[in-house]
Amino acid sequence: MKKGLLYAILASVLWAIVNPFIKQGLSYDFTPMNFAGLRFTSVGVLLFAYTWHKGMWQEIKQHRKLFLNLIFINMFMGYTAFYFGVDFVSGAISSIIMGMTPLINVLLAHLLASNDKLNGYKIVSLIISLAGLLLIVGMGSDGEPLDWKGITGIILLLLSIIFQGYSAISVSEEKGKVNPIFLNAVQMFFGGALIYVIGLGTEGYHSFIGKPAGFYISLGILVFISVFAFSFWFMALQSKGAKVSDINMCRLINPVLGAVLSWIMLPGEYPDFSTVAGMAVIVSSLVIYFRGETIVQRWRLRRH
Repeated sequence: MKKGLLYAILASVLWAIVNPFIKQGLSYDFTPMNFAGLRFTSVGVLLFAYTWHKGMWQEIKQHRKLFLNLIFINMFMGYTAFYFGVDFVSGAISSIIMGMTPLINVLLAHLLASNDKLNGYKIVSLIISLAGLLLIVGMGSDGEPLDWKGITGIILLLLSIIFQGYSAISVSEEKGKVNPIFLNAVQMFFGGALIYVIGLGTEGYHSFIGKPAGFYISLGILVFISVFAFSFWFMALQSKGAKVSDINMCRLINPVLGAVLSWIMLPGEYPDFSTVAGMAVIVSSLVIYFRGETIVQRWRLRRH
């Protein structure tokens, strides 16, 4: 269980640093779906080179339900919904919705996963962590009512979270049956190729040849992150004794570390009261989630 949480924390830390590099890569006259497809397919090629083994096509066929789940639901549907959803809503709204990922996934695990039910401490922790997320990302928007495009964007972002949460539960339920790095190779290569084809249809072809060095540096860093982050994530989900809900709570690290990195890397970004308060609230929610019952029991023993 502890090893699973370590892998989940490592994956969450890596995912927390991707946004600046995505923005930099897209700034070189490139479109989101083309860029995502190129990134994920490149990851798949590298991981296939590492995990290639005799009988792997038979293995894919044997566990085709799991692989198809990851390729179509997690990668294709999840990331397509994500990229179009982000395009339809403001940055503030998308940050709030995507910040709710661990909370929605914990609820999904409660409903769908075996032996992964909520208790009173976890429910309190979820409510507190939601308050912390709202403090960090802020409630701001332009104050205008949402039109059909904005509502569609929110629905797509929520669907993206549900698709990827469902896939995480599927991976967890298949513990020990497939090498997690090989799982990542298959979903990245075929899922990335599908995303790229959709990008060609919706955004047109954008050449990745002859770009400035900054483009390839950003792409290289993102490929490196995806190689390790998704592999760590699958290793966490398949760790003995690991629960999907516990693993997903580690993703609350993302907004905390993302805010800290923004202060360090981006000019004009400084700590403010609401962000620091939100960080403290999220840390307290994690303590309640993982140690709440133990703390209450100790407190009761001291009273007696």
